[in-house]
Amino acid sequence: MSLPSEEGEVLRSPPPLSQDLEGFENAVRDAVSAGQLLTAIDIARDGLRRFGDSVPLKQQLALALAQTGALAAAREVLDDLRQGAVSDEETLCLFGRVQKELWRQEPTSAQGTEALQQACVAYTEAFAKNEAYYPGINLAYTLAAMGEAKKADECARKVAKQCKAEIAKAGGETNGWLSATLAEALTHQGATAEAAKYYAQAVKLFPGRWRDLASMRRQAREIIAFNPETRSTANAGWRGMLSFRKGDETPGAWLEECFEFPSVVVFSGHMVDAVGRPGPRFPAGDEAKVKEQIRAELVRLRPGFGYSSAACGGDIIFCECLLEMGAKVNLVLPCPVDAFRRQSVSIAGPDWERRFHHVLGNSNTCLIANSSAYATTDADVASSMALVYANRIVTGLAILQAQSLDVELHALALWDGAPGDGAGGTSSVVAEWEARSIKPKLITIGTQTSAVAPPVAREIPPPPKIPTVPQQIKAMVFAEVANYKKVTEAQMSAYVHEFKGAVAQLLASSSAAPLAAESWGGTNYFVYDGLMDASRFALDLRDMMAVTKWAERGLPGDLGVRIVLHAGPVFSFVDPVSKRPAFVGSHVVRAAQVSPVLPPNQVHATQEFAALCGQAGVAGLHFAFMGRLPMTRLFEDAPLYRLDRRHERLAGG
Repeated sequence: MSLPSEEGEVLRSPPPLSQDLEGFENAVRDAVSAGQLLTAIDIARDGLRRFGDSVPLKQQLALALAQTGALAAAREVLDDLRQGAVSDEETLCLFGRVQKELWRQEPTSAQGTEALQQACVAYTEAFAKNEAYYPGINLAYTLAAMGEAKKADECARKVAKQCKAEIAKAGGETNGWLSATLAEALTHQGATAEAAKYYAQAVKLFPGRWRDLASMRRQAREIIAFNPETRSTANAGWRGMLSFRKGDETPGAWLEECFEFPSVVVFSGHMVDAVGRPGPRFPAGDEAKVKEQIRAELVRLRPGFGYSSAACGGDIIFCECLLEMGAKVNLVLPCPVDAFRRQSVSIAGPDWERRFHHVLGNSNTCLIANSSAYATTDADVASSMALVYANRIVTGLAILQAQSLDVELHALALWDGAPGDGAGGTSSVVAEWEARSIKPKLITIGTQTSAVAPPVAREIPPPPKIPTVPQQIKAMVFAEVANYKKVTEAQMSAYVHEFKGAVAQLLASSSAAPLAAESWGGTNYFVYDGLMDASRFALDLRDMMAVTKWAERGLPGDLGVRIVLHAGPVFSFVDPVSKRPAFVGSHVVRAAQVSPVLPPNQVHATQEFAALCGQAGVAGLHFAFMGRLPMTRLFEDAPLYRLDRRHERLAGG
């Protein structure tokens, strides 16, 4: 599973729109640059509706679509440009990029081979215009991928010559992409010592731009493996991504010496003991020693990204150490900030509250796992299931971040080794890590030197008068029929028999049945026990919609479905009215709140769903980050991902 993202960087609000074409073009570029791809797509399409043809808008639309993984849609936009006699360098390079990615998805198929050939033709035409280094280096890559080693070498030499001329013209000054391009051209030629020099230079010019650097390293690894002399010694060829490590004897070991990537660290730890805790676990007197141990581990691990909650004690100490080191702090809270502060911070006093707000204010991202499930009363606290859910999201986001950058993931736990007070505590997190073969580094707490306050008697609350409804984490598929309003009264019989009948057949042929299925009007809602079961049905539904000719079945030809996946804690029970399994809770309607703003016939997933898939190790899925979209609730937005089946891009993978 992979989750391309923008390293946690998000656009807090949509860019302001101008009333003129130039304003729209600038807004689209800004949105693409910030990684807000759905926003960019929406602005570009709106601009095209308002102003008609605009080459920059279409180019940026194609770029945004390509980055979301909607390669077929991107190619349609670019084909439209080319049919309009637009053949400038940028359009040709965009077309080449889309074709190259199509080949990467299916490198051994006839379609993949054709896509690679078309990419090569586009880059050849673009390079012939001005012999600019960007189309040139991509031409060299596609030639090498096609096995044209001699032509790739000749092209790379031209690119290297031009890059050096550019640097000389600027008096020795360069930029990151120019250095990287020169390094890549030298890699084609086998000039590894000189290539290493320029890769190291590019790394210095791109401080903290880990996604660009990861892309740079990946392409270099592939080029090394294209060489027939090294392919046999590079386990599984280029599609194996050549897991080079420093000190290896593999042909690309020199490359790894050029890059120093940070790690991703996920943390779980005890809260500092509240006054009167019966039996010490993390006494306040041990704070300095604990912080010293956490800091020492982080110095060793060199994190660039940290993931945790923000409770008093271990969480806040971990975050403070990350901030001291300049690493990015990514928080997941099980409930809204005020409720969380009351439950997990204020019990330790005002100084911890101050530190909590400092960490919160300096965090890179903060996800509220259960944003609308809690009110504002002092008695309203996160349940054990809400804590388990938030912990799994923390781990999942860390796993996906590490995978997307191809960097190491480390788990760090402040744990006394004893069973916890209940589900959702550090002991349960460590158990789930180990079940996923994630071996955490444990920091123990020495309590023998710390004074312990005497226990304080606690009043036992009376038993609840209302039977408790169990809460469980479930996966939900929300499918809303686009253009349902076009279905006329005369077409309702066809709608029932053709559309609803097709969905029923799809459910019957699925490997796993939903726990609940509801359908009314144009809305369809399904609850699944498993993440993969929900994903498989959603993708099958999308595929069925794409191949069915609805006009031939007496329905509007543009009938489509907006499909959203979400997962979260819901209340499970047998409905006293319908006598059927039913589910309620704030997470049930989460997917419905983002569906109205999505394009049809694609599968989208919430960040929570993607994170849980990462935490559970669900294989065979590919998530592409698409940005943050407004929800139907005022002032809220949602990070969304486009879901697809993961093509076997990596041999042996």
